[in-house]
Amino acid sequence: MATSRSGTEPAEGHVKRVKALRMTAGTVAGVASLALALALTLTPVSLGLPSSPALYEKVRAEDRGGEGVIVAWALLAVPIGGLLQTPVARLRGARITAGWTLLAGYWLYVLLVAVTAWQVQGLFPPADGPGKSGGLFGALTALALATPVGAACSGAVFRPVPGEHGDTLGGQIRGHLATVALFTWSFNGVFVSMLIGKSFAFPRSGSFPMFFPGGLLWGFHAGAALGMLIGARLQRTPEARAATTAVAVSLTRTAAALLLCCLGVAQLGWILPAWAVALSAFPALIALFTLGSRNKRLGRWVEFHTLELPKGGFDR
Repeated sequence: MATSRSGTEPAEGHVKRVKALRMTAGTVAGVASLALALALTLTPVSLGLPSSPALYEKVRAEDRGGEGVIVAWALLAVPIGGLLQTPVARLRGARITAGWTLLAGYWLYVLLVAVTAWQVQGLFPPADGPGKSGGLFGALTALALATPVGAACSGAVFRPVPGEHGDTLGGQIRGHLATVALFTWSFNGVFVSMLIGKSFAFPRSGSFPMFFPGGLLWGFHAGAALGMLIGARLQRTPEARAATTAVAVSLTRTAAALLLCCLGVAQLGWILPAWAVALSAFPALIALFTLGSRNKRLGRWVEFHTLELPKGGFDR
């Protein structure tokens, strides 16, 4: 008994130390990358760079300074998180090469979001408009980038083999990518839907239900449906693929029903003031889910889902 306990305690102690190191490395990566991003964009002279970098001046001229800092932080956080988590990954027995391949993909994703955000910013209200003044566009951009940055800074990209459930490296990577896809596209759906809702002008007084809570709900469901479809393609067995696809189809139907409900409520803006339309948005959505739970035909289109994540996608 004593031998068994003495063999178990060092293993448990090692696991606790590794977890502590992962948390420390992730925290340092997040803080250090943010500090470096602020220095690069606000005080580049302190790093020996020109006082007014041409690219950032262009960003500031378009009143996109806040988003510029967020994107710079994400572009720095992915590689810095990978560098700090690499030694910890060696202690965990994780695969370094596979992890850095994922990091390269996530860095390219951040770059793609940055380019896309620059192109769609014209769709958003101007700086003196009701949406931009609160920094909403920057907050939504950060939300769209949060999952890849979290995967890098937490060390989740480095997969131990075999996994906790005996998975192979390929199985672990598929589970990780399915989890990242689900989170990322759910947040991207929120980004796109709220962007559309804030710019909704048919009628303008009906924009509130298209923005919140409607935009938040239908966008999340639509994004989650796309994420689940990607996850289905990553499944190896036909049974798991079919089950995941069925959930994606159900999410798509719910997103469509929510969007139609929000569009319907928004039309009240032709005859009612904006505050009255806003007050109508919440009870309309509650009524939709209530009727969906009671009516079999409507229930096929409006289902409440608790999303199930692949096991070990963000192992700790």
